[in-house]
Amino acid sequence: MYFDDRLATVLRTGVSSARSARIQFRQLLDLLGSLPEGANGPQIASGFDRIADLAGRVPAEQRAASIRDSAARLTNPRLVAILAGNDAAVAAATISSARLSAQEWTQLIPRLPVPARGLLRHRRDLGPEPQALLHRLGVHDL
Repeated sequence: MYFDDRLATVLRTGVSSARSARIQFRQLLDLLGSLPEGANGPQIASGFDRIADLAGRVPAEQRAASIRDSAARLTNPRLVAILAGNDAAVAAATISSARLSAQEWTQLIPRLPVPARGLLRHRRDLGPEPQALLHRLGVHDL
């Protein structure tokens, strides 16, 4: 089980305005985006639920800008999967910002929506296994 008091603090904070929703989305993006491999627990599940809920409250352009501007690297495959299933602008920002290993991409690609898979064609750092998987799944214009 993983516990981060920063995540607990963010989750205790209410979301009473559009501004507070944007701030909390950014905070959760930074905290969840850099979670260590295998981190889990009820608090983390709540964090993922909250960021998914905030997707309905924060406009797509602002979510995409937060992803692009985030100082933290987006290294958590679970968060990448959640964000890549959003609006096209959010998915594009997520796919271009994510920093995953070739093995993580290989495991994640089958779970990604087809449009997000297509966005991966713009990446040149995937490695041979993820590229071969994309080809098998019909993304040919790499």
